[in-house]
Amino acid sequence: MTCEEKYQQILERIREGGNICPIMYAVSVIGQKWKIPILWQLAKSDQPMRFSEIRKALKLTDAMLSKTLDELEGHGMIERIQYNCIPPKVEYKLSCKGTTLLPVLLALRDWGEEQIREESRHCEEK
Repeated sequence: MTCEEKYQQILERIREGGNICPIMYAVSVIGQKWKIPILWQLAKSDQPMRFSEIRKALKLTDAMLSKTLDELEGHGMIERIQYNCIPPKVEYKLSCKGTTLLPVLLALRDWGEEQIREESRHCEEK
């Protein structure tokens, strides 16, 4: 299949979307600045992560991380696991719904890597 044929298939799928724009819905769920990096961090981890681990990995403020985690949990993208112990212990992991986003995250990563390579080649040619 040629690039043009793939493009035409994609356009047809977009036009079949109806009244609700699926892209706008997706952006409303994951479109804030730190949501994708948080989801990616949780996806890379083979076990649930504590708040402080996420904060340290991404260098976020407590307020921004807390707000973003709450939003992701509200959309069902992550699970918050609270342990009844002293001191309190809370961990986060991707939910089942969140794991369905993994192919999209991998595609974004691959696209980003390709663009970086292209820009690097472009700079070397100058």
